[in-house]
Amino acid sequence: MTNNKPYMYTFYILLLGLVLSSCSDDATVVQYQKQEDTLPCLKLVVFPPDAQITNTLTKLYPFSDQCPYELQVSRKGGITCNSHYNADKKALSNFPSGYIRLDVYKKRTYLYSYYKDLTHKLTKKDITQAFERLEDDLL
Repeated sequence: MTNNKPYMYTFYILLLGLVLSSCSDDATVVQYQKQEDTLPCLKLVVFPPDAQITNTLTKLYPFSDQCPYELQVSRKGGITCNSHYNADKKALSNFPSGYIRLDVYKKRTYLYSYYKDLTHKLTKKDITQAFERLEDDLL
C-alpha cells in the first residue's frame, strides 16, 4: 500500500493557488503619457448615456464642454458566459458580470485609462471610487 499524503498536500497547495489567483477586484490603470502638471479641466462624455453615471460625476467635478481633455466613461452590465471554455473560471471564481471604464483623451490621443471588472450591478460607490482614482492620478 502506498502513502498518498504527499500527493494530497500538493493537491491542496495547487487548489489554494487556483483560488487565490482567480479574478480580483483590483482596477487596471494605465497612464499613457505622464503629465507634468495636473489637468486644468475635463469634458464629460458618457456612452452609452447613463443618468446614474452622469449625475454622480457632475456632483464630483465641474466638467466643461469647452475643455480639450475629454473623459469618456463607459460601462457594461449583464455579461454572461455561455462558452464552455470559461466554465471552470465561472464556477471557481467571481466571474465578472460587468465593468466600468474611464478613458481620458486630448485630441484623440490616449492619456489615461481606468478599467475595473464588476461582479455586481454598477453602483454609485463604484463610480465614485473610479473617479477618485482618476482624480488622484491626474487632477
